Amino acid sequence: MLKFLRFIGVLLLTILIIFVAAKYVTNDDAPYIEESAEHIDKTEVYPLADEDSLALILNGELMNLEHYPKLIDGSVYLPYKFVRDYFNDDFYWDAVEGVLTLTTVNQVMRMRTDELTYYVNDEPADLEIPVKILAGEAYLPLSLVQKFSDFDFKVSGIKTIVIEDLTKERPVVVVKRKAVPLRFLRDDSSPIVDTVESEEVLKYMSGDRVWTKVLTDEGLVGYIRTADVELTKLAGEPSKKEVYDYDRRMSFDGGVNLAWHQIGHVDANAYLKEVLKNVHSLNVISPTWFSFKEADGSLANVADLDYVREAHAHGLQVWALFSNSFDPGLSHAVLSSTSARQKVIKQLLSFASIYELDGINVDFEMVAKEDGRHFVQFMKELTPYLKKAGLVVSVDMYIPSEWTAHYGRKELGEIVDYVMVMTYDEHWSTSPKAGSVASLGFVDKGIKDTLKDVPKEKVVLGLPFYNRVWEESKAGLSSKAYGMDYTFKLFNEQGVKFEWLDKEGQFYGQYRKGDVLYRVWLEDVNSIKEKMSVYDKYDLAGVASWKLGLENDGVWDTIAENLN
Repeated sequence: MLKFLRFIGVLLLTILIIFVAAKYVTNDDAPYIEESAEHIDKTEVYPLADEDSLALILNGELMNLEHYPKLIDGSVYLPYKFVRDYFNDDFYWDAVEGVLTLTTVNQVMRMRTDELTYYVNDEPADLEIPVKILAGEAYLPLSLVQKFSDFDFKVSGIKTIVIEDLTKERPVVVVKRKAVPLRFLRDDSSPIVDTVESEEVLKYMSGDRVWTKVLTDEGLVGYIRTADVELTKLAGEPSKKEVYDYDRRMSFDGGVNLAWHQIGHVDANAYLKEVLKNVHSLNVISPTWFSFKEADGSLANVADLDYVREAHAHGLQVWALFSNSFDPGLSHAVLSSTSARQKVIKQLLSFASIYELDGINVDFEMVAKEDGRHFVQFMKELTPYLKKAGLVVSVDMYIPSEWTAHYGRKELGEIVDYVMVMTYDEHWSTSPKAGSVASLGFVDKGIKDTLKDVPKEKVVLGLPFYNRVWEESKAGLSSKAYGMDYTFKLFNEQGVKFEWLDKEGQFYGQYRKGDVLYRVWLEDVNSIKEKMSVYDKYDLAGVASWKLGLENDGVWDTIAENLN
């Protein structure tokens, strides 16, 4: 019996020893045993077919690119498309003309390929390393990109470039002892990728209580014992990108009160005094003076200096409206060409000087989706020049929707002085359904959505001074636009009793004449007052009304009372 008990005891002890041994073999807590001394050739970690190419690691991720950075004659070049998509979309490449343009809030820089002279607001300057075309692709010198980005770039001897966003908080580990192996896998028997030293800082990628995955400055990824490092964080740094300076912007007591004045020909300028006869509280007038004329950037011009001086005598600033003639084809031709854009800008600067303008209001409508980036680029180039000339820069903008996303609302909101939101034409002239020009809900949502991209200090509420009278018959649906007073007279003469619509914030009326049904959602003093509540609700920068001459005289009191 005793022998049997001894046998059982030895058996249990043996089982325990085997269990503990097995635990030691499989557990990551096992001591450093059977450590591999084999080293991986660092230069073979990221093999690339082209010997001039550099592997690229962005924020810890190895990038799979169509075109890789190049190391040529000791200088590093980055592919333009990568720079634009990941670092700074203020770089713009014109492949047809071979011109690279870089814009900031206050500057426009242009450089041609393989030239060491570039231009800052048309003033020449020296460039250390030129822009190059390699295998048909534009490449930018790293030294140029570094000046205008918030990233850290480290180029290593193993043909890698490690790039990290400095504006974000970055977790790192600090090595605690000398000559610590960085292993290819989380196993002591795994080959050594590199040896790191005490106080060396490595980018933390992931980890647990046993192993920590890190990235070195050379771009090597490996595993290090967690006991050998201390986890900490590096704070994000302020962005180097220039930001809009509100202190330099023209300010208005109570906010902007702008009205557009439609001018179809030069002779129409002579009627300004008559148009302003019953107008008060207005502080900005925007005559429709300039527009695209030719594909080379030539502009049509119906401006008049006497008009400006008359407006100034009435205490009004003049922000001339500049349009794309609402022509998608012509817009593409001009906006996609660097030389055409330059020609447009030079003309506008000349016009602003000749006609003593206070600002330019850009009204580009019907821009094709594929030309959205060209439009944004044009505004980025135009704005610094206009501001340098002391002009106020504003842009008219559709309400946010899927089909207007390409207008670059957020980007433009960062650089211009004011964004006029066209919170009207809810139902447009050829709309398949009759309805309001600007119901209260439509206006509120348009402003609310705009404020997601543009600060309220720049948002100007669009007000309609016109009505759309709908005609419904067997022949179909059509509409005509009329002024406030004429519309009311038209329906009042038919004995129409208007019905107030709380949801729309306006009166509705209809009458039948023969087999035609006439309908209107009335824009008048009452509807304008409701819309001014949106201005007040969101604490906006002001209002802009389309157009002078269609308003009821009473709207000026309504706007003034609510604007101030």
